[in-house]
Amino acid sequence: MSEDPVVSLRDLSQPDSSRPESPQRSGELLSSGPGWVELELTEDGAPLSGGTPVAVRTSETIYMGHIESGKMQDKRYCLRVRVDHWLAVQDVSAIQKLWSQEQPD
Repeated sequence: MSEDPVVSLRDLSQPDSSRPESPQRSGELLSSGPGWVELELTEDGAPLSGGTPVAVRTSETIYMGHIESGKMQDKRYCLRVRVDHWLAVQDVSAIQKLWSQEQPD
């Protein structure tokens, strides 16, 4: 695996009015394959239930999908995410640069 193992995870489920948007949580990418990623959260926080939509960002890729399963293992919370969409961070940066340029009239 060529990617940096450090990841950030964001819960994309709809926040209710009584709580703010879920903060980003840090973790480590354990493994990945076509259509899935496995990670271990390195920060404490509430467990995320199966089906929760999430975004996982590595140094090279942004994965969007749903939690397939989660379990406590050696005092760490491990997740398997089914990936529905992924984007290369380099491509996203190039698109943002193009969109930010002024278009001639």
